[in-house]
Amino acid sequence: MRKTTLGIICAAVLILAAPAAAQSRYPRPSKGIEAPLSWLQQFNGAYVRPQDKPDGTVRPTANLIGPMDSIIIPLLQPWAALRREATNFELEEDGEVCRPTGLLLAHANRAFYLAAAAGRLTFIGDRPNTAAIRRIYLDRGHLKNPPLTSWGDSIAYREGETLVIDTIGFDDKSFLSLDATRHSTELHIVERWTLVANGKYLEKVWIVDDPRALKAPFTFTRYHAKMPPDFRHPEEPCASTPDVWRAWTTIHNDAADYYAEKRAEEAKALSRRK
Repeated sequence: MRKTTLGIICAAVLILAAPAAAQSRYPRPSKGIEAPLSWLQQFNGAYVRPQDKPDGTVRPTANLIGPMDSIIIPLLQPWAALRREATNFELEEDGEVCRPTGLLLAHANRAFYLAAAAGRLTFIGDRPNTAAIRRIYLDRGHLKNPPLTSWGDSIAYREGETLVIDTIGFDDKSFLSLDATRHSTELHIVERWTLVANGKYLEKVWIVDDPRALKAPFTFTRYHAKMPPDFRHPEEPCASTPDVWRAWTTIHNDAADYYAEKRAEEAKALSRRK
């Protein structure tokens, strides 16, 4: 079920060793930097699923693909590794029942629209009824005590032609990957967005850190192809009809029954050995 879950991470993902800058814990900016609206306009528009090979003009490493789990699992702190082993992903991953999946899973990385306004960039995912609406603030620093949510508190500032997005304030309900790897409320994500290939692609370099759940940060890169101004992504509502909702509920209940039976069998086997 993990391969078909709503929270699936696109396979077109470039995994790299964490750069030197990411080896030290990223400092959290105290203030957002207002970028000119005319500059932000170039980020407006629709983008499709990530591309592993945008074209020959982007970074030469764009064709390197690696499974994210092979990077994350060795980095897990002992408690996070134990929690992963004890997790029933099909029961606990919110995307299974059409709820927010967090910043690292599908709703942050499928097709999306960007809309710029004074002081804010709004990210609209392809399934907004699963709360795929993210607000990135350009005119302030992080909130002193941000409410913990699946999207976190995002601020951004400009470094040359790159938009740097810094996000904290996550709850601990979502996952780092499809292999049940968890994070804590200390999750800290820095994204670097740059238009490449003459504006044809949006390059997103992610640096993911969590000093409580991870032994070191990890990084990966995605490329999103920009669509023409008249592009309209087809609606993909989640559980849009009673029949679809009943199907999801059946899948969830079947998984619950399976794990309950498995635990009962393990208990019987243990009792016999005693």
